[in-house]
Amino acid sequence: MIPPSTNLIPYPPHLLSMPSYLWTLLLMAILIARRSGVRAQQQPPNQHQQQHNLCGGYLNGTQGIIQTPNFPNKFPVPISCVWIIDASSNPSINVSIVIYLTQMYALNGLKFTEYMYYSADYKVPSHQTFEISEDNVTQVTWLKFSSPYLEVKFTMHTIHGTHLRALDRLLDVYGFNITYEVGSVKTYQCNALKCRFLGHCYATQNFR
Repeated sequence: MIPPSTNLIPYPPHLLSMPSYLWTLLLMAILIARRSGVRAQQQPPNQHQQQHNLCGGYLNGTQGIIQTPNFPNKFPVPISCVWIIDASSNPSINVSIVIYLTQMYALNGLKFTEYMYYSADYKVPSHQTFEISEDNVTQVTWLKFSSPYLEVKFTMHTIHGTHLRALDRLLDVYGFNITYEVGSVKTYQCNALKCRFLGHCYATQNFR
């Protein structure tokens, strides 16, 4: 016996009188629609997810470079990237992570945050943070952090009006190319500011 609270919805009379071949066509149409729905759910990631995969990463070497995609050319926007520099394996008690702003053309969007501990599940932030802005982009050439972990985060929503420009120079450069090292600050650094924006500044990998 069917419980009184159960509501029955009868099939319409015209469906009950349908020939068997029409029932077959109807079932095939339902099956195709369901498969199409599965394919729709398995579409590639959206544009924002694809752009997020273009940059960022986990860096545990004693030195390396961090740069925007396709540097010094344009990169897709909006963009959001996170790099984690891990110097926790360094035997030195007073570890230092030095950032050299070798070619810094973005006027904003780049932020540095140091952590005493950093993992996917738990983070212990330190007090020191630094963010690139229009006021300091031509004044700062290097940064020093004294924690074993450093988060480098870059976010930008538009590429127009957000980059350093000089008269008749730097009209087609975008983003940044920076170097990090675990250790002390060098007495001399290769920097675009010292090149007076006359071209690109390069250094060999074993430069000391």
